[in-house]
Amino acid sequence: MTKSDTSSNEQQLRDAWDTFTDSLKTMGHEVLRSAPTDVERADGLRFILRQLAYREEQFLEFPSGHKPELFFPESPTRKVFADCPDTIYHQFSTARRGQYRITGTRGESPYISFTAYRAGVVDRVVADLHDGELNINTDGTFSLTVGGPDSGANHLDLGDDAAFVIIREYTHDRINGVKATFEVEQVSPELGHRPELDANQMSAVLGLLGIGLNWVNTATMRLSEELRQRPNVMNEAAADLVSEMAGTPHNHYQLCYVQLEEGQALELELDPPSCRYWSVHLNNWWLESPEFRDGQYVCINDSQALRKPDGTIKIFVGPEDPGTDNWLDTKGRTETILLARYLLPEKELPPIITNLINI
Repeated sequence: MTKSDTSSNEQQLRDAWDTFTDSLKTMGHEVLRSAPTDVERADGLRFILRQLAYREEQFLEFPSGHKPELFFPESPTRKVFADCPDTIYHQFSTARRGQYRITGTRGESPYISFTAYRAGVVDRVVADLHDGELNINTDGTFSLTVGGPDSGANHLDLGDDAAFVIIREYTHDRINGVKATFEVEQVSPELGHRPELDANQMSAVLGLLGIGLNWVNTATMRLSEELRQRPNVMNEAAADLVSEMAGTPHNHYQLCYVQLEEGQALELELDPPSCRYWSVHLNNWWLESPEFRDGQYVCINDSQALRKPDGTIKIFVGPEDPGTDNWLDTKGRTETILLARYLLPEKELPPIITNLINI
């Protein structure tokens, strides 16, 4: 291949790259300006890099129109929109008029679900299905049809505009629990080998990366700034917020910005009703769960919380161990964001009462 053969797309790719890197520089500066503390600034730059890794996989490595493959949109090292430390997330891209089959084993986790989403920022959920709505074989195996004609049981609709499917598995023990397994294959149309990457596709992906990163950064900073105006109280998450941040409709979410003085902790009093799963966990300014791989107490779920004799629960949030049960360790931070979630609660949720206490 001669130099003239390789240089014809150089200017196109230069322009696409310059536009993308200019937007990346701007986003970095916005992150540094938005962060309320020094440690959150460092977290913010890491957040951009994590989101870049996710979007690159979504748009370039596992795009729609090619062989569907499961990848991790969130993980212990890739986090967005108040990821739950107890949850394992899988995602695959879908194409219009595509039909897919998910097979797997149910495992022993309290909940699994399958949700189809459309692109955009409003009215994102196309359809969803949880394990209680699935026909599961006696040996724990199952098969789910995704897209195509409605086959009745074990079918997830993709409508005309679904762009991807997220599988969620909420665990009580992420490390030692018996977890579900999933595989996905395309039923129709038949797929051939994916084409070589070209300048047009690369330019389009760089444009999508810039748009996707800017949107998630802006949405995250906006929510954190709004919560910071109402510190130390729980706030209901509105339905449009849940949709925008690609939550599951089966969850009920509550958020709280924690702001402490030296020697203080935030005490939560709650009485969760029966549900598939509930938890309260920490997040930083970028709505990422803190590092939990080394055993830091960042999340308390329904299987772990110690109840009082009357059945209620007190959870303590702060930088220093108060010497009580149910402590969420902010690791020295005096500002953090809490998220409480309840999966399929069986009755109306009583409010979570918050109190600032001295320790």
